[in-house]
Amino acid sequence: MLIIYAGIFFLWALVECSIYSFSDFRIFALGTDWEEHNLAAILDTQNPYSTNETGENDQVKLPVSKGFVNGKVAYFVATDASNNETANSIFENTGWHVNFAPVLTQLPNSQLSQGFEFLNGIKGLGAFGFQLPVTSSTPDDEDYNPLVRLNLIRWNENATISILKSGPEIILASQKGDLQIIPTNITINSPAVLW
Repeated sequence: MLIIYAGIFFLWALVECSIYSFSDFRIFALGTDWEEHNLAAILDTQNPYSTNETGENDQVKLPVSKGFVNGKVAYFVATDASNNETANSIFENTGWHVNFAPVLTQLPNSQLSQGFEFLNGIKGLGAFGFQLPVTSSTPDDEDYNPLVRLNLIRWNENATISILKSGPEIILASQKGDLQIIPTNITINSPAVLW
């Protein structure tokens, strides 16, 4: 009986200590669709943290990016990029500082998710002004990895252009000669936050 009471006391102490040791930390995702949100008004890039009643920082506002995964829209945050120009470009587009992490280029392509960004085609909200990007997986998928190797997509001149919403659709269009998949050595840490 003494062991049971000792165990209960230990669990109680663990819970009580964790309540006081770990502040309530929440991430609020803000869309980067400029027509839906004005990040300049919402996100203070000099101080992206808010404070609670005790003056402790407990919230971080992160801009999210939209993209397609397996035919559905999902939302992602970018935290690190293997290429400094890419990190700076994400900062310029979202107002959020993305870390330059060159070590990400050393990861083998086979261990990464694949991301596809369109250089031409149907106008949209992608990084280059065309359709939303596509990535290969979300946390629900067995092969999910938040580290994404960037591939650029260029539609060929005589192709019938359409919105592509999955990796297999892109690969099929490439096999048919409709587009080119241009691999890069750029890796972005871009975990899915809503899918």
